[in-house]
Amino acid sequence: MKKQMAIFLSLVTAGSILLTGCGDQKGASSKSGDGDSEIKSVAFVTGALGDKSFADLAWAGVKKAGEDYGIEAKAVEYGSDKAKITPTLLDTAEAYDIVIFTGNEFVEALERCYQDYPNTKFIGFDIDPDYDLKMENVFAITYMQHQGEFLAGALAQRMSSTGTIGCVMGMESVGINDFLVGYIQGSTHANPNGKVASSYIGSFSDTTKAKELALVQVQQNRADVLHQVAGGAGLGVFSACQEKGIWGIGVDADQREFFVDSQPQIADTILTSMTKRNDTSLYKTIGETIKGETPYGTKVKWGVKEGIIVLAENDYYQKNVPQETRDYIDGLEGEIAAGELKVETAYGMEQSRLVQLRDGVKP
Repeated sequence: MKKQMAIFLSLVTAGSILLTGCGDQKGASSKSGDGDSEIKSVAFVTGALGDKSFADLAWAGVKKAGEDYGIEAKAVEYGSDKAKITPTLLDTAEAYDIVIFTGNEFVEALERCYQDYPNTKFIGFDIDPDYDLKMENVFAITYMQHQGEFLAGALAQRMSSTGTIGCVMGMESVGINDFLVGYIQGSTHANPNGKVASSYIGSFSDTTKAKELALVQVQQNRADVLHQVAGGAGLGVFSACQEKGIWGIGVDADQREFFVDSQPQIADTILTSMTKRNDTSLYKTIGETIKGETPYGTKVKWGVKEGIIVLAENDYYQKNVPQETRDYIDGLEGEIAAGELKVETAYGMEQSRLVQLRDGVKP
């Protein structure tokens, strides 16, 4: 039945979805009971698993929550076709007690339908901080990634021999620029005269172009520590780091951990990663939802203070980063957590200020 519904919905045109809303789905939920005590299943809706980063880490947290709390956990992959987002969301909301998603495209689809699923709890993570949540059965998590990027930029500059570090990003957007803004501020804090080379790939999957841009930063700009903020394309950045014998910094998940068994040569280029602990935040939220403690209808901002935005301080980091530098980064982390050190964000930032930051550190 579930598969038949998914096929039917996938045939509905985008225009008809916009016109009719979710009327056909109203009252479709077959779940019994209205309370959190009835929760027996959770689904994570994602384009695809296997990115060895953001999606995989999120699924790890959801899967562990399913195992620990004794509920069914399922990853629902819709592929690369954005037209499938709404049908997949509706189908999943009908079948599961908790539905987890990421990105504002899901939020926009859900705004038209959330009232048709009063017994379904929706958890949206990595939601834009300026989003105004008004759905009572949705809990939204915003990550203050710019704080973690400050730490990554400071570390990269401290580990650099040339004073020039690099950042290779996917597609330019406010969210991606938020990474760059924090990274530049951290670099400048650690070395006021330091430079930051930055490039946009225009894709989150083009590993070849990612590698090309990374090599340009190394060969032309003398960057000797590269940070990737490019999803799956980031493998190309690590490949360039391996080829040139320089450090790379991962993103979202502890990427060295993902590669250490399958591609150890790549893993050995990854000094650390600026992590968004999707696993921790989702595991925590699922557990608190089951206990009836999650304040649905609200949005939270989690960052360094909450231990959700952190650098991966694994054994490799401990081994290769000098104690003095580790102490320096720990000190910055403490200042950010205490509110003593403020990091600017790209959200709400004037374009002129962004250009000033970016151009001010160009090699």
